[in-house]
Amino acid sequence: MRESDFEKGPGTALALVLVALFIPGPRAEAYPIPPETLWSLTQQAEWVVWADVHEVLSLPANERALAQKEDRASGDFARLVVREVWKGNARQGELLEVHWRPMICPAPPRYEKGLAVVAFLKRRAGKWRTVAMSYGTRYPASNDDADAYRRAVTLARDAQERGVDGSGDLDAARVDWHVRVSDHPMTRWDGLYGLVPDGDSARSFYDGRDRTPLALTGAQLELLARGFVERPPLDRALPMMLMALRGHVDANVDLMAARAIETVLTLDGLPDWLPHAFELLRERQGDEKLAPRKALTQDERMERVSLDARPGSSTARKSFTRDWTRFKKRHQLTPALLPLPVEPPVPGTGGDSPL
Repeated sequence: MRESDFEKGPGTALALVLVALFIPGPRAEAYPIPPETLWSLTQQAEWVVWADVHEVLSLPANERALAQKEDRASGDFARLVVREVWKGNARQGELLEVHWRPMICPAPPRYEKGLAVVAFLKRRAGKWRTVAMSYGTRYPASNDDADAYRRAVTLARDAQERGVDGSGDLDAARVDWHVRVSDHPMTRWDGLYGLVPDGDSARSFYDGRDRTPLALTGAQLELLARGFVERPPLDRALPMMLMALRGHVDANVDLMAARAIETVLTLDGLPDWLPHAFELLRERQGDEKLAPRKALTQDERMERVSLDARPGSSTARKSFTRDWTRFKKRHQLTPALLPLPVEPPVPGTGGDSPL
């Protein structure tokens, strides 16, 4: 469901959800899909390519109707020219057609003409599809970003191949992978979601899969802390990282968390994840212990659906700012602002997928 749908008000949003849930047809097309990380995307994909989006087209109405009779996941398609192959046997320069059905919910893959995309692809009904829709298209903003994606996919692919042939411990390799890719801003959400999915409460809300808590070694916690201090997150990865580092004492982590919160408050709105990050920082400073978050009732779940993705109200921002000012005074903090990151060329993909 797109964030713009909620601008019409919670009543309209709730009505859209209820209609989508109860009209005939597959429910998978009426509800956000469970989040998928680069690890699971690589595992599911037949091919992973970094490619230039040559053009994006829609089938004419008559062809669209015919295609959707044969395969409902059709309608729009993109032509990609392969730059690099990170999994599979595609060739450099090869032209690929990737098909999908345009819809609102779940969010479809994003293919933007003239840009280079990392695409996770699988073959179905004779056509290439994108694994996990919007989670399966990523857009590096620089060569450094592309290196981070290449590294994450290659490490995952190699570990998964060793696990299949029995030459490696796949569970241990997966945990190590999640820690290692959490050091780079482009792949940080993918790393952290596998470690602390509840840190991204907006997306884990739609993830009903059983998740076994992962225990990290001291060395792994140190690696996470070092990556946090070197490049502190200014997005929903902030509470995720603080959850992963819960109980790990590090004054530099505390300082960078305070600087991150101070910086985010210079931007418009109040992100839904910022109060949780503040709670976790307060806990690290000994202000209070956080009460365990209880499971939502069915009524609370429906209310949550109606409120998802709405911007924070001015009242909520004023209340948060007041509490934050008191916290800084109490702990004698004057956190300096952090530089703002470069905005991604295409929003709404990966860990930023709309709900």
